[in-house]
Amino acid sequence: MHFEYDYFVTAKLSEWARRLPDDCDFLDYWFNFFMSDIKRGIDDKGLDNSTSFWLTRWRYDFEKEYSPIHGEGYFDYERAWFAMYTQYLVYELQTPSRLLANHYEIKVFKWLLERYQQYHTIGVNLFIDYFTEEWGFPPNVTKPARIVNC
Repeated sequence: MHFEYDYFVTAKLSEWARRLPDDCDFLDYWFNFFMSDIKRGIDDKGLDNSTSFWLTRWRYDFEKEYSPIHGEGYFDYERAWFAMYTQYLVYELQTPSRLLANHYEIKVFKWLLERYQQYHTIGVNLFIDYFTEEWGFPPNVTKPARIVNC
């Protein structure tokens, strides 16, 4: 499976995260989202055409299966950044969201969100270098794809 960089998908995910309620447990929400079939459809354009939908459709479909729980919501700009950079992991590691979530578990999401101040101003390539130095590569990945140029 090949994951092609898509600015619009990344921007939509960022806006979705930004619009979540401030009292929603964001880490649990996004982790479960990464494990969902909705996210699989967003990432795999051959699976269905869900990337043509706007974020309200994605959210509606996802929340039919998952009910947000109360917890730490973080700031909207932190959520937006996190959504983009976790999507960059999919593109750069060429690995499905579900596999990333299973491999790294929710602890990597927490680790990443706690480093917003450190990573929010660096480019994707440097971020991927720092990330893989700390967490290693998922199965069957030996190097980043280097397809996101921002």
